[in-house]
Amino acid sequence: MSEPEINGKSLRKRGRVVVVDRPADVEVPLESIAWPDTTDITEEQIKNMAASLLTTGQIEPIVISQADKKGVHRGVVGRLRYEAMKYRWRNEPEGKTILCRVRRFKDDVDGQIEVKTWQLVENKHRREVPAMQQARQYRELYDLLRQKYGEEATINTLAMQIEELTGNKESRPTVQHYLSLTKLEPKTQQVLTGEHLSLRAGLELLRIENPTKQVKAAGEIEKRPDQYRTVRDVKWHVESFIEEERRDHQKQRLEKRAEQLRKEDKIVIVDAGMSYEQRNKYEIFYGEVPEQCKTGAGCPKLGILLSGNFQQKPMCTDKKCYESMQQKQSQKQSRVHREDEKKIEEERAKVYSMPLDERHWRLAVLGLIDTWQLTQILGVERQRADDAVWTAICKLSQEECQKLLLRKAVEEVLTGPASWQTDKTVKQWVVKEFGLTPSLFLKEED
Repeated sequence: MSEPEINGKSLRKRGRVVVVDRPADVEVPLESIAWPDTTDITEEQIKNMAASLLTTGQIEPIVISQADKKGVHRGVVGRLRYEAMKYRWRNEPEGKTILCRVRRFKDDVDGQIEVKTWQLVENKHRREVPAMQQARQYRELYDLLRQKYGEEATINTLAMQIEELTGNKESRPTVQHYLSLTKLEPKTQQVLTGEHLSLRAGLELLRIENPTKQVKAAGEIEKRPDQYRTVRDVKWHVESFIEEERRDHQKQRLEKRAEQLRKEDKIVIVDAGMSYEQRNKYEIFYGEVPEQCKTGAGCPKLGILLSGNFQQKPMCTDKKCYESMQQKQSQKQSRVHREDEKKIEEERAKVYSMPLDERHWRLAVLGLIDTWQLTQILGVERQRADDAVWTAICKLSQEECQKLLLRKAVEEVLTGPASWQTDKTVKQWVVKEFGLTPSLFLKEED
């Protein structure tokens, strides 16, 4: 009776324990191992692993295929340990070996699927895999499944295959998201290789449709990683590029419409994306056209300003017309301003010619003393202070108003505006004249 097998390994029952016979681990020269795929392992990761190998040694072997006719093994699992060992012995490479587990892999599609599965399991269980590296592994495994099963291999098939082979349950949307990352531009994928960017950050960059803008956005994230630590930061960054794409798209649509109008012998200026130089050239007055252009039937310089939702506004393309109109407007504004100034001077003359009475003193109190200060002086409640203060002021006599104003003047000299603070002579005179305490009002002299 033949022994049962799992993945080519014989099982022997010893009581209740099942023992798996595994190939013996062997030391293989570093130069006899070749890795068919490029790596996205960073130099920092290699140095950290090399330090670990120097301290604890190689605990787990790497997995390689059987040697080919030239004696070269294909590396399958453990690329980081291999690169770290090469880095460790970079100054003495001759004769250096690495502990390996040699396994025979088939050359057909099933063999390739097995290799990709081993690599996926290794990355999932050994270290946190960058989102882009995991996405590439999913894509390679999915392409192999499509090659084996044809159209029947769906995203759901891949998700179940990953769960069955690795023990990690991945939902169909998650697998779909990882596969979507492989649609990013190559330079963008290089940025996502960094471990500080997650799957969701990559999906945000995928929203930028323009390849050039997508690469630019990824490059800015790579240059300033501290500024884009969270997905929210990346989202705001991406939104600015998407808004720029929308403006470019709107400009293209407006330009297309402008070409149609130009075929009708119309002068068209597109407002979207107009440069500063163009605005200075045309001196655009939105929605306003010089009078001479309105009255002149069929003016050859009258054009259309195309903006917004294809809104067409009349405009004159001759700068001289606008200069003339602006000059007339300026003259009109100057005339109105002179007339207003004349009226104000007449009213001011009336004020100066008024005989002083109690009303003027009351207005002076209201204008020169703060309202909240008046509520304390007059004992007025702060609720509806304006009406209450005015009512209280109307009851004051001329002498009482003069006392309040004199009190305010003395306070301003001693503690008021900055213009008085440097005039020590005036302060000294006031303190001496009114018998005040010098230490309170002349601190700068102490």
